[in-house]
Amino acid sequence: MLRTHLRDQAPAAGVCEIRDTVPVRDAARSIAGRSPRGPRQHRCSSPTAARACRSAATVIVLFSMSSLQAAGPCTPEIAKVVSIQGLVELRRFAPAGSQETGWQAAELNVVLCAGDAVRTHERARAALLLSNETTLRLDQLTALTLAAPEADKASLMDLLAGALHVITRTSRPFKVRTPFVNANVEGTEFLVAVGEQSASVSVYEGRLTADNERGSVAVASGERAIAAKDAAPSKEVVVHPRDAVQWTLYFPAIFDYSVGAAIARAPAEPALRESIELYRKGRLTEAIASLQNVPERLSNPQLFVYRAGLFLLVGRFDEAKPDIERAIALDPRNSDAYSLEAVIAVVRNDKDEALQLADKAVALDPTSPAARISLSYAQQAHFEIEQALATVRKAVELDPQNALAWARLAELEMSTDNLERALDAAKRATGLNPELAKTQSVLGFANLTRIDINAAKQAFQKAIELDSADPLPRLGLGLARIREGHLKEGREQIEIATSLDPNQSLIRSYLGKAYYEEKRDKLAATQFGQAKERDPSDPTPWLYDAIRKQTENRPVEALLDLEKSIELNDNRAVYRSRLLLDQDLAARSASLARIYRDLGFDQLALIEAYKSVETDPGDYSAHQFLADAYFDSPRLEIARVSELLQSQLRQPLGIAPWQPQLADGRSFILSGSEPARTGLSEFGSLFNRNQSALQFSGVGGGNHTLGDQLVVSGIHDNLSYSVGQFHFGTDGFRQNDDLRKDI
Repeated sequence: MLRTHLRDQAPAAGVCEIRDTVPVRDAARSIAGRSPRGPRQHRCSSPTAARACRSAATVIVLFSMSSLQAAGPCTPEIAKVVSIQGLVELRRFAPAGSQETGWQAAELNVVLCAGDAVRTHERARAALLLSNETTLRLDQLTALTLAAPEADKASLMDLLAGALHVITRTSRPFKVRTPFVNANVEGTEFLVAVGEQSASVSVYEGRLTADNERGSVAVASGERAIAAKDAAPSKEVVVHPRDAVQWTLYFPAIFDYSVGAAIARAPAEPALRESIELYRKGRLTEAIASLQNVPERLSNPQLFVYRAGLFLLVGRFDEAKPDIERAIALDPRNSDAYSLEAVIAVVRNDKDEALQLADKAVALDPTSPAARISLSYAQQAHFEIEQALATVRKAVELDPQNALAWARLAELEMSTDNLERALDAAKRATGLNPELAKTQSVLGFANLTRIDINAAKQAFQKAIELDSADPLPRLGLGLARIREGHLKEGREQIEIATSLDPNQSLIRSYLGKAYYEEKRDKLAATQFGQAKERDPSDPTPWLYDAIRKQTENRPVEALLDLEKSIELNDNRAVYRSRLLLDQDLAARSASLARIYRDLGFDQLALIEAYKSVETDPGDYSAHQFLADAYFDSPRLEIARVSELLQSQLRQPLGIAPWQPQLADGRSFILSGSEPARTGLSEFGSLFNRNQSALQFSGVGGGNHTLGDQLVVSGIHDNLSYSVGQFHFGTDGFRQNDDLRKDI
């Protein structure tokens, strides 16, 4: 038996086990309907289930419950299926004495109860959201059974074969038992893979201890423990740990075969036409399976490119790569093959190679919309937004009926604040192909930027129904829920998006922001660190981490992170993230002057403020920055009020309060003695969401010195407000030195 203790907060809280008492092959025989050679016995309800399970992996998750419910939703629910790609089946638990139910196709958002079983078939993937804030991503050929252990016991997971990616934030006992893993930890991410003769666990975040009856080993982030049958576990450092979870990556589509791509002009084979029709309906695994009936004589390069594109859409990079190589071998000038390679390089964060491959694809076929779309992704990865926008506009000119090109155009129009153009492009995309998840996603983001929350949610939910493996609609739905003021529900959606594409720096930054809003600073710091690791050239997590550290009264560290963010953005002060689909307006209200002023660098703050306004005179936050920098400077009161007015005229909806004393050009109050200095709430909410806030500060001293400030601010849909009052009074330390100020 191999055990693994995950120790983050509580060292001995969890145990990971490999059980040698029942060999893996015996367990597989048991699930397939045959008698095992060990003490465990299982039966399948039908021959069909037996045949499917012979090649499937098995995961058994046991949860603590006082009672079981055989079929239908349970209270509280154990888990929910949040993503289905390919053939995923569900079997409801049947209590003793009742008839067992058969396997049925699982549906999105179905609730899982104790005793229920889920299994994935070949080239299928699934994601589950557990009730304890844990997300599970199941690879192909994996089976999951939920049952009930003894009352008040910890959750338990048995993995006999296959692969399972786990992201857990629970502080409650959470045990994962494979023939390997059993965990109880807050803030851990790891991968478990089990074969017939060995098992391994790779840790991406946190720590765990793997042990069995023959020994134990501590495993930290970036390491992997391997345990062969009848041997003690051993540890090794993994150079590229994320390579093991490539099956979890999401590759965006670049081909719109509904508009007569080259593959559709191939000889009219029924199987080929059937595959394309299945692809158009989003039934990707069936589209791949139907290609098995295409005759070998149709081995043209476009066929292999088409199949490789399908493999990527279901996360099978290992199967797509040989097809791409074969297409290039048959036709070294195949532009579409190089376009796919460019997209793969973008997803794997190899930006330089992606740009080279995309440039080559365009050079080989300047009329290919797919090549232009892949080039736009490579340019976006290099922060060349204007070039990417021009590239996609050319793709739309080349093929005005290409829904994917219009959807991509809408994305990039939003990144440049062209919201009306973005909405028009998104509507054009949905008009051309409303059954394409990508078009619904960009329509949702376009509506979200216009604060049309209900329309945005409808579009995101439809996109999820069309392609539940796409992380972007989950991210968008999370942002929409947060905008409505439902922070917890929104954060859960962003966690699902993270599990669907754990390699995406963008989503990690958003998840960190959500944790920051929930005052879970340790988890926020971890996610910002993960985002920095996945995309070292992205300034976004450095900016957010600086804001987090400033709120924790760590101005020196905040300044270092801020300088790194500036360095990564062409030495320009970063007021907002580079997120293309959300302007992140709340984060822009963070004033950089506060950090410099807290450190006593007043002159440096003033210089940086000048540079910011010169760089972008239309940015409200630059004028806010300069107004703050002027606050303690004598004889600059009129200039400060002028900058504040420009900032307020340009400021979008937000909850940041307007402090009454900032609008007063001549306060005559000694700096540092007022009730609240400017920037009181500069580092507030990172999300714009419906809420109200109350802030109060006061000061008292000798000579009847008394001051107070009260500000009430809030935001609700298209309305934001800020109401405040300011009072300061003192008799002074000599005659006729009294002062009264009320605003």
